[in-house]
Amino acid sequence: MRVMTADGEVHRVGPDREPELFEAVVGGYGLLGVVLDVELELVDSEMYRLRSQVVEHRDFPEVFAAQVAGDDAVRLTYTHLSTAPGSLLQEAIVYTYERTGTDEPVPPLRERASDRTSRLVFNLARTGDVGQRLKWGAQKHVLPRVRGCVQSRNEALREMEACMVARNQAMYESLGFLQNRLPQYTDVLHEYFLPHERVVPFLDELRAQLGEHDARLLSASIRSVHREDVVLDYAQGERFSVVLYLSQEVSDAGSTDMASLTRSLVASSLNLGGTFYLPYQQHYTRDQVARAYPRLAEFVATKRRFDPEERFRNSFWARYA
Repeated sequence: MRVMTADGEVHRVGPDREPELFEAVVGGYGLLGVVLDVELELVDSEMYRLRSQVVEHRDFPEVFAAQVAGDDAVRLTYTHLSTAPGSLLQEAIVYTYERTGTDEPVPPLRERASDRTSRLVFNLARTGDVGQRLKWGAQKHVLPRVRGCVQSRNEALREMEACMVARNQAMYESLGFLQNRLPQYTDVLHEYFLPHERVVPFLDELRAQLGEHDARLLSASIRSVHREDVVLDYAQGERFSVVLYLSQEVSDAGSTDMASLTRSLVASSLNLGGTFYLPYQQHYTRDQVARAYPRLAEFVATKRRFDPEERFRNSFWARYA
């Protein structure tokens, strides 16, 4: 990439070219300069078979190791966790996209036909316990039947539930289903990164914390991430990313409750050897940032070397650096 630093100089940087600057710019929240352009390596879109299975949360790490990470055919994966009161975070749907070697042509990217249904199902979660149960039931039994699949005739004849999806389509999110027209509520993202063997204790602690706070969990998912050669790396190894989509009341009480929940979950993740994502609401403490990001001092030093007058600033820099 090309980066213009505070003195106006343009640097061409990469993993092997000015790596100190490159590793601070990537994941550096705009504090090192202006990114002018980026050269990316692309991969071809190809057809995958989409499969799903429902598992208990305690079995998830073992299922992931044996059936996902241990299967070279699996190219993409994510997991949805239950938000229903009776099975909150204790039941999960594991989705896998498997390379099949099919000759099925890759179709062009298109809007998902299921967005309207997804939005209806998602917004049910805002209405309370009944809505949460309906949402989880729909995720398990309704959405699989309306999901946009490109199904080849041969696959459909051989396997009644075959669902062929292009890689680009699987990666596509329109975000239309997140529309919220209720001004008394606002939605908040959290993201925590746990060692594989610690994700179950974290989910158990998360369930307990949600019972002590007013914020409502609308969606929870698990993804797989790994370490990168960047200074502010949120995953110091192979990690499960637990992504939470929460709803809070727009009020002082709602904000106070969310701040308390955030600090509790950050503490839980740190105590379990995990980390947390920075760009959301800044309810965490300076000490928590330093524990989660052990190279924070190195990042600050690099920032001050390239931008001694602090031309590039944001709330993270002002509050924590």
